[in-house]
Amino acid sequence: MLSESEQQRLADIEAALRNDTRFVNGFNRAMTRRITPRRVISVIIAISAVAGAVIGLTAGSVFGTVLAICALGVAGGVWTYPPAQPEQPAPDINP
Repeated sequence: MLSESEQQRLADIEAALRNDTRFVNGFNRAMTRRITPRRVISVIIAISAVAGAVIGLTAGSVFGTVLAICALGVAGGVWTYPPAQPEQPAPDINP
């Protein structure tokens, strides 16, 4: 149970956050991220690369394993590299 002073402090924090449009807009942008084709492709590449590395290791193929590890790096690059045309930002909320 919170004391009365703690409840008042919590209410003050909530009121300050409600009035902070930058915080609200940032939170809304984080919640509205969607699955993009770029992310789907990178996950497919990563899963294939892990499977290729396991197959390469069990078969004793150094070249196949190195190639699979490089493909894993490519998947990470596809995931993190910014798109040529950035997504439209979420609309700002003005209280």
